[in-house]
Amino acid sequence: MYLIIATLLFIIILLHLLMAHFKYKLDYWKRCRIPYVEPVPLVGNLKDLFFTRIGFGELFQKLYEDEQLKAAQVGGIFLLHQPALILRDADLIKSVLIKNFHKFQNRYEAADPYHDAMGSLTLPLSKYHIWWGCRKKISEIFTSGKIKLRMYPLMLEVVNELEFYLQKKLKESREDDESGNVIEVKEMFSLFTTDLTSILHYGVYAKGLSQGHSDLRQQTLDLFNIDFFRLLHFFVIFFCPHLTTVFRAKVFSRPYTAFMRKFTTSICKMRSQHMPSNSQGDLVDVLLKFKAENKQEPLHYTQHKDFVASQVAIFLLAGFETSSSVLGFTLYELAKQPDIQAKLRRELKEAFRLKSSLSYEELQALPYLQMVLCEGLRMYPAAAFINRECTAAAGFQLTSDLFIPHGMPVYVSILGLHRDPKFWPEPESFNPERFSSTSGNINPIVYQPFGLGPHSCIGSRLGLLQVKLALAHTLRLYRVQTCSRTVNKIKFDPKSFMLQAKGGIYLRFIRDE
Repeated sequence: MYLIIATLLFIIILLHLLMAHFKYKLDYWKRCRIPYVEPVPLVGNLKDLFFTRIGFGELFQKLYEDEQLKAAQVGGIFLLHQPALILRDADLIKSVLIKNFHKFQNRYEAADPYHDAMGSLTLPLSKYHIWWGCRKKISEIFTSGKIKLRMYPLMLEVVNELEFYLQKKLKESREDDESGNVIEVKEMFSLFTTDLTSILHYGVYAKGLSQGHSDLRQQTLDLFNIDFFRLLHFFVIFFCPHLTTVFRAKVFSRPYTAFMRKFTTSICKMRSQHMPSNSQGDLVDVLLKFKAENKQEPLHYTQHKDFVASQVAIFLLAGFETSSSVLGFTLYELAKQPDIQAKLRRELKEAFRLKSSLSYEELQALPYLQMVLCEGLRMYPAAAFINRECTAAAGFQLTSDLFIPHGMPVYVSILGLHRDPKFWPEPESFNPERFSSTSGNINPIVYQPFGLGPHSCIGSRLGLLQVKLALAHTLRLYRVQTCSRTVNKIKFDPKSFMLQAKGGIYLRFIRDE
């Protein structure tokens, strides 16, 4: 009897101690006298994400817009019981991302280097000692000259396939059917951007558009078919990186990892036997040369068996997913505003005239196309949020009354910035004129669709080009309209890490006579 009572007392005392510990943790920002978003015990400010009510990008937009932070330059948040910051002021954002980058060298998220080497070697998730060397080397393929001279001719071939794909899809539909001429645009553009990524970076023709499917596209579909365990892995990697070893959390699924290893091995074997002229200087070529440069150092990260495969795997996802989403969202907004669409199509018709394609310089010189794309990226940024980890051993004094300790994550909600009425009048309205040459300068700190600073998206220039190319070749032939399957307002998929429309984007395509 005494043993039972003693056990119960021990449990009660333990629970009280745990509650006191968590309360002390969650009072961190109150003690610092920093405005903060009220947390929930155990889950902090991640409850909606934990129960898949909201996606990653929307979560940080919601925190950015919280009533407690309306008048604040910076706010406190909690990742479970881990204190973190969310920045709301342009000068503070510039301080962290650019001026004091040397004190915030890493992203907070991380993969387990022991059980998930493929994930930890990828450019976005690698830590500074790996990231810096990889970034410097991979940047070689994204110079203006390489994009113009090597990539653009290949891109024209793929965009021609996009035109044939559209023609074929519309021919298959029946004019008298309610669903006639209706296409789910995200999937169509996913085939397009997957084909582009494959030929530009790997020297492989995926033929997704010509065949209507490809092995590469199927792999990405399977990878983004998120279940509870994949969500748990992402949750740990992004918010509890110190627990990746405990949970054996992995960036890529086992089938995707196995496919990418096999795919990369076949490419490397082909390169060792014969180097096709159209693949010289691409991503695989640069990675193999980087590996060869360090072959005398067997412990160098480039010598890991998964080094090349890791970059091949992540560039496929980064290369196709963001661009295809932006294309779908932008066409959706143009379908809802026919006047804006008509103005863009007039510019395109004038540029193309009787030509079937534009030169690199002609495409880049289209001002209204540029404005439309910039506005699409404002409303639907490629990176909805970014973060940095304080890597300064002594911490960093951000303001006179705010000290950031070593290891603390700092977040920027790009979606929040881009839809903040303080910076953008009527932010929910699609208005390309915001980016006209007469509208005044856009503050690059509050407009950063690809992130900002040294950690910004390495392929942003190529991403912009492929979106422009697809929009130009689609709208020169077709106008897009809403249909019965078009949603009135985009809802983001809560199970997606990136911004994706829940249920897809369906639009009607009308071919010009």
